[in-house]
Amino acid sequence: MKKIILKVILITAFFISSASFAQGINKKSLLNELNKTYGVALSADEKTYYENANSALVLELFGLDGKNLSKENHDKEIDKLFDKRDKTLTSSLGINKYSDIKARTDGKTAETIKKVKQAKMTP
Repeated sequence: MKKIILKVILITAFFISSASFAQGINKKSLLNELNKTYGVALSADEKTYYENANSALVLELFGLDGKNLSKENHDKEIDKLFDKRDKTLTSSLGINKYSDIKARTDGKTAETIKKVKQAKMTP
């Protein structure tokens, strides 16, 4: 009986934590996650370009919440915004430098996109 109660408590805790995460994501935490380069060294100018592109992305993502879009269109717009960011970074950092960053951050970026699609944006 104790094992069953423990399992129920653990499962409930898991669902509560998952639901609370999906409730909101704020600008600062999203920007901090996007600005990580995971060991790729950037010059001061490159870092500025990278952070500016991420800031623009975050502002546009939070602007989407004000629009009355269906879930499918909302997700498509999010994908378009991340693609726009990729193009901006490719042109400002150069294909080689951005390829290095993308190789290191691709998995985390995919997780971030998934989280953004599931979460409500909170300022």
